[in-house]
Amino acid sequence: MKKSVKVLGGLAAAGLLLAGCGASGVTPAAPSVEARSDAATPAAVTTDGDPGVAAAQELVAQVTAAREEFTPPGPGLGDLSGLTGKTVYFVPANYSIPLFRIIGDSLATALETAGVDVQVCDGQASPASMAGCLAEAVDAGADAVVSGSVPEELASVAFQAVRDADIPLLYMLLAPVGPGAPEKVGYLTPDTTTLQSWNANWVMADSDGEADVLVVRVTDTPATTMWTGQGAIAVFEEACEGCTVTVVETNTGQLHKLPGLVHDALVRHPDIDYVQVPFDVVVQPTVQGLQSAGRTDVRISSLDGTLAVMQMLGEDQVVASEVGTNLDALGWYGADQVLRMMSGKPSVQNLEFPYRRLFTAENVGELALTPEAEAAGSWYGGTDYHDGFKELWGVS
Repeated sequence: MKKSVKVLGGLAAAGLLLAGCGASGVTPAAPSVEARSDAATPAAVTTDGDPGVAAAQELVAQVTAAREEFTPPGPGLGDLSGLTGKTVYFVPANYSIPLFRIIGDSLATALETAGVDVQVCDGQASPASMAGCLAEAVDAGADAVVSGSVPEELASVAFQAVRDADIPLLYMLLAPVGPGAPEKVGYLTPDTTTLQSWNANWVMADSDGEADVLVVRVTDTPATTMWTGQGAIAVFEEACEGCTVTVVETNTGQLHKLPGLVHDALVRHPDIDYVQVPFDVVVQPTVQGLQSAGRTDVRISSLDGTLAVMQMLGEDQVVASEVGTNLDALGWYGADQVLRMMSGKPSVQNLEFPYRRLFTAENVGELALTPEAEAAGSWYGGTDYHDGFKELWGVS
């Protein structure tokens, strides 16, 4: 049995991770160096036990396909005329991050169809600012609050104040389900653990189950550590008998040190032929590490679906697989959750967000890799969810 896992080292923690889809902004603790990663139950392992290369290939075939048909996430909402003039507060962890702006714009566009206004209050990557925004929403008598990647523990008192004020609250980009009555508390996420597992399955399929993988784990928060631990490392451990995995740890506050870690890993383990990173913000320092080691034969798998990395994939520049999320659609699905709670109906629990896709050399050529296409979400298939939601909400 060839499979092994090696952890080479970590970096002192600093800063907030607010760069990737589903990234949460908790001040990180210093990462520890493990002798071996924990083998938690992996996400998206295609069968019980070792799925084998054929099963990994089957999963890849499924998740590389475009979504062409809109399926309503729940029943119709009926008459929403009573919501006209109401206000929803959107509190993103850091509005300077492009993904939050795309989600915020889409959320506002969607809610506008029901006559609902959106007020943005920027969390500014600061727990104090995030708590202040939640307090402002309560003081302003907001009719609902949408938290963009702000975890409960960062502003627990402020979140409790929102709930005590009986204001519907939607947690986005954190978890698919959690505590609270569905009529008052909702959840929506593309599920970063599952998305990382798609890349791991692609590596398994592409290598015929014989990959030598360098996994970059970002240790900013318990969540980011878990996403890679369960979504990548555990998948390789549990489902790829012939794979060898080496892990390096970093955080978004010290990405300038990552090229050295990557270089050293490649020197120590020259058989490495894949690098899996958790977010697109990690791609460029990883490329620098490959270049300094003189390696042009290593393929990178990443996650976020940002235009720059998608263009690297399209131009066959080191990136070989990329998982992305339709952020425009995520904003509309968030609006649906909010409208359900504002109209006294339960939010949808454990919603499996459908507009996600794995991109490879086989399907990237069919895409328009432009800012307009990125914002419109056309990479993920038909955009009929706009009309679908309007019909579901009874608006035009």
